Amino acid sequence: MNDLLAWLVAAIKAEPSLAEFKDRVFPDAAPENAKNPCLVYQLYGDESEATLDPGPLKDGSYAYQIRIYAGTRIRANALREIFRIKFQGMTPLSIGGGWRIEGSAWGNLAETYDEKLRDYGALGVLEVHLTGE
Repeated sequence: MNDLLAWLVAAIKAEPSLAEFKDRVFPDAAPENAKNPCLVYQLYGDESEATLDPGPLKDGSYAYQIRIYAGTRIRANALREIFRIKFQGMTPLSIGGGWRIEGSAWGNLAETYDEKLRDYGALGVLEVHLTGE
């Protein structure tokens, strides 16, 4: 869903509380020499059912895995919490392209650590419920 993805990336970059990401919001994987903090997103799929609200994804729902990397565990978790507060339980909102967000849900996933890169990752899943306007 291109309209949702374009809106999500723009909303992350425009959110003052997430300004640390600046131009470090990437699809799928961060580039090899990306600096922290950074945020990586990708379409998550039906397996998000286990981590979000009970029940299967509804028609018109899209789930994105969000991975936030920082130089310390405390900072990665804090940025994930800021992201969660901004995007969990959203009120209805028009995103353009004839689409409207009717609500959203969030689920925390496991934390990661890459010893070679010394990257601390804080993961989560954002589910967004869309309808046509």
